[in-house]
Amino acid sequence: MFRAYAHFSVKHPILHTANLLLTITIFIISSYQLLANNALEYSIGLLVLSLPLIVFAKASDYKRKYISSNN
Repeated sequence: MFRAYAHFSVKHPILHTANLLLTITIFIISSYQLLANNALEYSIGLLVLSLPLIVFAKASDYKRKYISSNN
């Protein structure tokens, strides 16, 4: 899965950027709602972000090691 996303991010950089922006937006909104409303149900947004963040990190590591910047 990490390898596939690494290749996807190289082939489709605009969609990769959109995924990153969506993830950052969810983090900001969830953090704000959690702090402003003091309601733990907004922490679900932070839990949802754990999978994409792991995928982004592992794919970035794979891309740095195995995919040359010449592609």
